[in-house]
Amino acid sequence: MRVNVDEEEVTVDRRVEWRVSSRKQLRVQQIGFVVLLLLFTWTLTCDDVASFPRVAYLLLVLIPAMNIVAGRARTVADVDGVEVCGGVRTRHVPWSAVDEVRAVHSEWTDPKVEMHLTDGSSRTLPCIPTDAVPQLEELRAAAHE
Repeated sequence: MRVNVDEEEVTVDRRVEWRVSSRKQLRVQQIGFVVLLLLFTWTLTCDDVASFPRVAYLLLVLIPAMNIVAGRARTVADVDGVEVCGGVRTRHVPWSAVDEVRAVHSEWTDPKVEMHLTDGSSRTLPCIPTDAVPQLEELRAAAHE
């Protein structure tokens, strides 16, 4: 973003980052605990406990992996573009490739923010509240200046 101050051009670097809330990470941990508790209960009531170690070891690896992936999700926006990390893959999208950013409200799902690209595809931006759309549009407008 550029601002003119007394005939001098000053460059302002503005970067905004949204991350997964600790509440959502806690929810993933709670779900993992419930799954392990159900598995333990199943072993106490089931005759076939020979397969328990394989399933338990698999879940002991999957549950922390889910927590790590959920904790990586973020969106970073600046005047250069948007960096979207969905947990596993990170992708940088320049503002020149963005057609529009909008909040999507539905009866069936939680509100979300989507970015429609000039090639016709769309990307859901993780961790962004719907009231942050004007902030994204402001960064997009600053990039086109």
